[in-house]
Amino acid sequence: MAENPKVLIAGNKGHITETQMIIGLRRKGLDIHAAYNSDSEQLATLEAAGIPTRALNLKRGLDVPNILRIRRWMRHEGFNILHGLSNQATTNFLWASYGQKNKVIAYRGATGHVSRYDPTCYLKWLNPNLDKIICVSNAVSTDLVENGVPAHKVITIYKGHDLSWYTGDHTATAGQEIRELFNIPDNVTIIGMIANMRRVKGADVLLRAMKHLPPSVHAVLIGEVRDPQITNLASTHALRGRVHLTGYRDDAAYLLPALYLNVAPSRGREGLTRAVIEGMAQGIPAIVTDAGGLPELITSGETGFVVPKDDPIQLAEKIEKLVEHPDWRDQMALACKKRVFSHFNVNTTISQTAACYHAVLSQ
Repeated sequence: MAENPKVLIAGNKGHITETQMIIGLRRKGLDIHAAYNSDSEQLATLEAAGIPTRALNLKRGLDVPNILRIRRWMRHEGFNILHGLSNQATTNFLWASYGQKNKVIAYRGATGHVSRYDPTCYLKWLNPNLDKIICVSNAVSTDLVENGVPAHKVITIYKGHDLSWYTGDHTATAGQEIRELFNIPDNVTIIGMIANMRRVKGADVLLRAMKHLPPSVHAVLIGEVRDPQITNLASTHALRGRVHLTGYRDDAAYLLPALYLNVAPSRGREGLTRAVIEGMAQGIPAIVTDAGGLPELITSGETGFVVPKDDPIQLAEKIEKLVEHPDWRDQMALACKKRVFSHFNVNTTISQTAACYHAVLSQ
């Protein structure tokens, strides 16, 4: 008879998707304990929900003092599963588990940077002592298997959301806040994206597409700008006054209702872009590229569109279609919420994760 799971699950600062999954697992009767950075806001939420918590401030991939702490926890508390939600947590869990009988589960949220020819990958993703990798999308699962991870070690579990997380006064005030912040007239259509604006995120592709759109379409880029192309493009004659940069915002998800369309023009390494799901949960259709797991989010023509990477012309065409046909866009808005509820539901994530724990222990 298989053991009952007693799980130590660890991450860095955490996110509501992780927190609510942990709470849901505890409510299903699993003995779940959580470890996060001591400055994580999620610790208080977890403690209030009755989850046993502890601070775990990992400094590096080989953090010897914390590895010894983890081994003491395993010895004294009998954890039979260590589940790492971050790269550092997974690596240190593997080091702590050498010579022990517990199972180690990892989380993988992006494609790329794993190769059977890279010796460092055998410390983590290709480590024979890693029992299961929970991937955030099928694209991530496929990428791992193609690069040497045994297929039986890989499982796709989408990160689940709840529509209730995205209701509130912000849905009515986000548009007004953005328009007042940048003095955008009411007759202007606002599109945009949330990202850490590095080249791989493709914000420059969106701005190049903007040059093919009428002046009544403005773009709001929510997030830190690290690609100098963005500021250069935004200052060109064709785009001056039409591109608005908010910088980093810790309330980014709640600014999404200001957008008519949510765009994810990424060039690659996407797992399952959270900002797209957060927008869909608030009725914001998305136009995404065919990078990584992005196409898994969208039913093209029903909840948005999928376009090729690095193709500003096709991106502009799809944006213009929905700007010119608001009724179609409104139908998509309803379909977006339905898709989040049916395909990216936190209750499904909880059930599938619990099943994964039991399956790992029965191996």
